[in-house]
Amino acid sequence: MRRLCMDIQQTKSGSALVGQEGSSPFDGATHRVRRANLQAALQHVYREKVTSRASISRDTGLTRATVSDLIAQLVRSGLVREIGPGTSSGGKPPTLLGLNAGGRAIVAIDLSRQPFRGALLDLTGGIEQRIDGRRNAVRGNEGVEEVFRLVGTLVSSASAPVLGIGVGTPGIVDADGAVVEASNLAWHGVPLRRELALRTELPVTVANDAHASALAEFETTHASANLVVVKVGVGIGAGIVVDGHLHLGDRPAAGEIGHIRVVEPGLPCRCGNTGCLETVASVPSIVRSAAANAGVDDDGGRPWDIRELSAAFGPEPVRDAIREAGRNVGAVLANVVAILDIHRVVVSLEIDGGLDPFLDAIRTEVASRVLPDLAPVIEFSASESGPDLVISGAAAMVLRHELGVMWR
Repeated sequence: MRRLCMDIQQTKSGSALVGQEGSSPFDGATHRVRRANLQAALQHVYREKVTSRASISRDTGLTRATVSDLIAQLVRSGLVREIGPGTSSGGKPPTLLGLNAGGRAIVAIDLSRQPFRGALLDLTGGIEQRIDGRRNAVRGNEGVEEVFRLVGTLVSSASAPVLGIGVGTPGIVDADGAVVEASNLAWHGVPLRRELALRTELPVTVANDAHASALAEFETTHASANLVVVKVGVGIGAGIVVDGHLHLGDRPAAGEIGHIRVVEPGLPCRCGNTGCLETVASVPSIVRSAAANAGVDDDGGRPWDIRELSAAFGPEPVRDAIREAGRNVGAVLANVVAILDIHRVVVSLEIDGGLDPFLDAIRTEVASRVLPDLAPVIEFSASESGPDLVISGAAAMVLRHELGVMWR
């Protein structure tokens, strides 16, 4: 089983495998070997969907007695359920097992777009409830309070015990789950994980939204071990998976491509520099460019739907703006794929209906900037998770940290 190694922070109480008495699905499972065995058994159930104790024993190499003991604990915890008798191959029919999808709820928050978005998910990643924040853009302390409000609403509406809270946020997130810098939210040194944990008394995981997106793509698709995920919304960021490991960097700030200068001197960026990629390729900049192409003044606050944009400015001005943004993103991505030799690039653009011309422009620009032999093997595609990419990644972080398993 390939594991995606992560170093994204959760609450200091640690994994749910070692949680406090009464709070953990694996109460009492404090021994390292037993915890690993529980993870292996549960991961088998995740992978196979429907299985048996004998199948788990064969797959993990654990004795049937050990597996029976582990499954008994997983059933008591509400994570696994007995489905009924299977087909006998001679002798007593096996009792089939499956994941109890509703045994726990996961709260996932996406702060990469305005309004903020949140969801309640079950253990399979199925979304049971969605909630949007206030329509007006929120930043600074107001933005922090909006996060608390969304989380509180979702936690209080959960019909099952909440396994944990996952948050995907723009900006740089440090080892303690604090947002060091998120210029688009006007956040500087916001201890988001700590404050959420104190308010909810639940495990909390906080990560950069692009990093969370890369985790979602890696876990929910059968992709290669190397992957770049690019998110283009209010800001621009990338999540990078190398040899099955999410590359976070030293700070960790890997993938902050939105603040690479691509235009001289360029427009001012919220980060304090000028000419950054976000000033010419983010969704607000695409809207402003489309308006300028049409000879209309606009602040970039239009709805992010290509049909509405086309109705406002005309199809050609919108397509030209999207293509120009794609060329700028492609100019930066050419360096990323050339340096890392990664052949799979997944792109998420928060303009409904605008991804095809955006991808075409990226593909053409990258091909013009890398070795001729490299260009044909680079695969550019849309995210399979669509607009729920960060939500899925935030939930996957909780699942990994609290239960030690992946959706794969």
